[in-house]
Amino acid sequence: MTQKKTVILVEDHAVTRVGVKHVVNSSNDFEVVGEAEHASQIEPLLKDKNPDFMLLDLRVPGENVLNMVKDWKKSFPNLKVVTLTMLDEQTVVHSAIEAGVDGYLLKSDDLSSLTKNLDEIAQGKTVYSKNLKLSFNRKTQDGKVANKKEKQILSLLGQGKTYQEIGDDIGLSKRTVEYHVGRLKDRFNAKTVAELIGRAKEQMLI
Repeated sequence: MTQKKTVILVEDHAVTRVGVKHVVNSSNDFEVVGEAEHASQIEPLLKDKNPDFMLLDLRVPGENVLNMVKDWKKSFPNLKVVTLTMLDEQTVVHSAIEAGVDGYLLKSDDLSSLTKNLDEIAQGKTVYSKNLKLSFNRKTQDGKVANKKEKQILSLLGQGKTYQEIGDDIGLSKRTVEYHVGRLKDRFNAKTVAELIGRAKEQMLI
């Protein structure tokens, strides 16, 4: 009998975990071997289980998990990271692709197709939900962060740093940081820094 591929499930809603776990464990090829409901639980679970797959909800409490994907895949090169999320915004999907996910599935998908999708990913394919309205046009969109510098500034703003502290950290003058923040406010249609940070978090950019 072929050994089942192991899956860890990162999801903070118990009802969803039960449903997904039932579907996965009912298959002949996959088995859920661990569950996490907070970002801080993921790394220990990876080290303990060394799974083949991670099914990842992008909005679990704790750190922004998209920022962790590259490190996970570096530490666990055989790991396939597959989102299972409600988030279908273009910016989030593109951020996930850039982070290196192996599949982007939605909770609105028919769960009966989940193990079929996992099987395709196991064969080396990258699978996207059929319900995604994907566009790979990289032109600037509303709320789209255009460059690495702006992502750094958003991240540091989210940490509560002042313009001067941000400038010191990334080698810009305070006035230049103010200029970038002004541009970001315009792009996100935000009147305050707090509103800018909130909208950036909604789009999983920080």
